[in-house]
Amino acid sequence: MLERLRTAAVLAVAVAALTAAPAHATVQSGSGTIGDPWVPTRAAHITCQTATLFGNYTPGQGHSDPIATLVEGNYIGVRYITADHYSADVFWHGTGKWGFLLRDCFTLN
Repeated sequence: MLERLRTAAVLAVAVAALTAAPAHATVQSGSGTIGDPWVPTRAAHITCQTATLFGNYTPGQGHSDPIATLVEGNYIGVRYITADHYSADVFWHGTGKWGFLLRDCFTLN
């Protein structure tokens, strides 16, 4: 019984971590790497024919510093969706790069 309660508590913390989102986007160097502490990602895949991965995103100004072009079906991990719901901080599994991606170009699995 104690083990079930411990497992339930661990799952509750994991779910809370996946649903929490920062109030704003984190500005990166544009290199496709990030030094923030590890945060769980949610599985997703690209739904646009092509989608650009950007190094930076600023609400009201948009994306900047293109890193790579992803194609439909590429798998990504989504760390968080920005407060304005226009962009998301994502991890591209194909290259191990972090960046920002237009929110309309992926679907959570």
